[in-house]
Amino acid sequence: MAYNTGNGETRFSEVAVKQFTEMMISHMKEMKASHWKQGWLGGKSTFALPQNISGRNYSGMNSMFLLWTTAKNNYSMPVFLTRDQIKKEHLWIKKGAKSFPILYWNLSIKDKNGKPVKKADFHNMSPEEQSECRVKPYLRAFLVFNVDQTNMQEMKPEKYKALQERFNPQVSTDISGMYENRAMDRMMATQGWVCPIHFSDKVESPVYSLTHDMVVVPGKNRFKISNNPDDIYKDGMEYYSSILHEMAHSTGTSNRLNRLAPGGRDKEQYAREELVAELSAAMVGNTMGFDKRILKNNAAYLDSWISTLQKDPTFIVSVMSDVSKASQMIYESIDKQKLALGERPLLYANLEQEESQSKQLSENKSDKVQQNTSGQEVTASVFKKPDGEYAVQATVNGKVLDPHEIDRKSGAKYMALPAGETKETALQQIVHAAYGNSLRATKEQKEERTHGIKL
Repeated sequence: MAYNTGNGETRFSEVAVKQFTEMMISHMKEMKASHWKQGWLGGKSTFALPQNISGRNYSGMNSMFLLWTTAKNNYSMPVFLTRDQIKKEHLWIKKGAKSFPILYWNLSIKDKNGKPVKKADFHNMSPEEQSECRVKPYLRAFLVFNVDQTNMQEMKPEKYKALQERFNPQVSTDISGMYENRAMDRMMATQGWVCPIHFSDKVESPVYSLTHDMVVVPGKNRFKISNNPDDIYKDGMEYYSSILHEMAHSTGTSNRLNRLAPGGRDKEQYAREELVAELSAAMVGNTMGFDKRILKNNAAYLDSWISTLQKDPTFIVSVMSDVSKASQMIYESIDKQKLALGERPLLYANLEQEESQSKQLSENKSDKVQQNTSGQEVTASVFKKPDGEYAVQATVNGKVLDPHEIDRKSGAKYMALPAGETKETALQQIVHAAYGNSLRATKEQKEERTHGIKL
């Protein structure tokens, strides 16, 4: 893949790549100096992906580096605008504000005679005509500013506040005080990942087996190593971070993103794959509310990563391309769980398609029910847990209730039913048996009367 067209068009993008590389090297050195206590993003989380003012996510390496620049400069949120967008909003850039580059791939297309061809014209050509053209991809860049580098907060306080609401954290703790991520818990419980995720006390930490195409996870209690509440909470974050790292590895099989060679890898390939997994887990984790610390067994790779980046700045382009692809697979899987739980998805595309995806999930799973009890909106799902038992989880008016175990016979019988009225009735009975008191309590809090269930 070409990096430079040779005519100076990408000179600015080369400077941007160098800037990205220097930023990554700086972060690696800071982590090393902190004796691995500092996370990849400096301990700060955004609870969402970097985005432009309309809410559309930045992708690829841009996403990671915009997270870094947000954390480094203590911006209140990762929302960025171009100069044209700032002008359109009738705002101005604060004195001394420095822009940040955004990279994207463009195509240089020339016909058999060397004459430039527009992309639209190229796509309208026949396959034979296209084959005669010379197509060369190259990097280009444009500049953006963070919303805090403008005067929006002063000039448009209501709009600024509305932007901030996109990044309201959704955090919770389990009964031991550890951080809890409901979407990831549900994904593991329902086997919603691209490969099986098994639980075993025989492993000390999560691990991915390429031979068996399986992620094996120990009990969450293995990660509870602290004594004070704040650190116990962070122990829970390390649990999910480690799982995300192994999930990233599992995206690299030949039938997925094709990064992992079945016959094994040399030291350089292994080090590169570990960097891809580390950065993928860091980026996904940050958008869900936690920063990822480097794995102890990967700390030894820092010097080799730094050395490689110093020798070849373009190394970051290929690595971040793989990070983007792996992270996208993880985001899509997590968003399916978030939609099922009534939570805001991470990807803008999924936010736009929330209704259609929720409907598709209902059709595929055949385990959702809509209940209207005096204005209450209830959704529920039955799923099989890692230990083989069954559970039901309901959401009432957007509030996610704790899952309730149901007896194995009822769970297995429900799962075996074909989609239809019988299955819907069975789900109603399961929900009422498990959540009768909770539904009544919610009703009483709203001072509403229950009139029954409407499918």
